[in-house]
Amino acid sequence: MAGAEEPSREFRVTSSRIELDDVSGRVLFPSPLQGPWLPFQRFADTLTTGGGDDPEGHTHREEEVLNYVIEGRVDYEDDAGHRSVLEPGSVELLTAREETRHKLMGLAPGPRTRWASVVVRCPASIGAPAHRFQVASGPTPIPSGEAALVRFLVGPDAPVASGCGLECIEIGFRAHGRYVCPVGGRRRVVAYVFEGSGSVDDQLLEVGVGALMENVTKVSIQAKSGTRLLLASVPRTPA
Repeated sequence: MAGAEEPSREFRVTSSRIELDDVSGRVLFPSPLQGPWLPFQRFADTLTTGGGDDPEGHTHREEEVLNYVIEGRVDYEDDAGHRSVLEPGSVELLTAREETRHKLMGLAPGPRTRWASVVVRCPASIGAPAHRFQVASGPTPIPSGEAALVRFLVGPDAPVASGCGLECIEIGFRAHGRYVCPVGGRRRVVAYVFEGSGSVDDQLLEVGVGALMENVTKVSIQAKSGTRLLLASVPRTPA
C-alpha cells in the first residue's frame, strides 16, 4: 500500500502595515493582503510614545493572547481582577475561553513603549482553562552557538505554559551567524523581525517583515549582530 502523501511545504513573506484605527501599531496580520492564519488570529507590533490609544480596552473570547514587552513599561489590567506592570522582557499570557476584557497602556518614564502581541484561537478540543493569567519577568537568554541568544517565552522550556499549544521564543544575534530551530510536525510558524535584518531559509527579512511557514521540520535563520526576531508556532487547525 502506498504511503500517505506528505503535505507540501508552505513559505510566504508578508510585511506589517500601520493600522488605520491605531497609527501607533503595526500589524503583520490580519491585513488587506494577509487575513488571519488560523489558528493564528493576529500578530502585531505596538510602538507608542504616549499612553496608547485603547483606554477602554478590548475583549477576547476562545483565544489565547501573548504580550511580550520589547521596550519601556506597560500597565496591564483585565476585568478578572489581574493587574501588573510589565517591564522590558516581561511575558504575559492570557487564556480567555470566556469573554474577557483587558487593556495595555504604556507607562512613563521613557520616550516610548513597544510590545509584540500574538493572538491564537483556542481549539474546542483542547481543555484550556476558562480563564488564566500568567506573567514572567525577563526569561534569561541562553547562548546557542557563538552567534545567537535564545529566550524561551512560551512553551515546555519557558516560564509560561500555553493551553493551546502555542510556543514562542526570541532569538537575538550578538554576532553574525546562523541559528537553526527544530519545529514539530503539523504546526504553523511565524518568524518576525523587530530589530535589524536577516534571512529565514535564505529569504531576506527586514524590520517589520515576517515569514509564514507550514509543514517545515526546522527553521534556519541567518542574521547580523543586533538582529532580534520572534519565532512563534502553534498546532495547525484541523481541516
